[in-house]
Amino acid sequence: MSVKVTVHELHEQLAELLDQVIKNGSECVVQRDGKDCAVIVNIRQWRRRAAGQCLDALGPSYRLSTAKQARAEQLLAAKTRRSLAAKERLELKSLLREGDAIMLRRAAALDPPV
Repeated sequence: MSVKVTVHELHEQLAELLDQVIKNGSECVVQRDGKDCAVIVNIRQWRRRAAGQCLDALGPSYRLSTAKQARAEQLLAAKTRRSLAAKERLELKSLLREGDAIMLRRAAALDPPV
């Protein structure tokens, strides 16, 4: 949920607006002359967005392809309904292993050694 305020309202209600942003994660859109000009967001949301943008910029080797992701989800769903065939188990294991490797590369990219 986002709240829109004018610059004048922001000056008058800054403490209350910050409390709302911090407590419930709402966004505060600041308007000047009737146009959106800034957004106040919770620091966790901002960091999450920044991290997502950083990871997206790394390219396709830092994510499972859409087809592989869909297949992994399909196999996991099937596994909840029935026993997977041996070939399916091996395929799922391979996809999960690849996903784990990607997650480790993504984590390393977000936290490079000092």
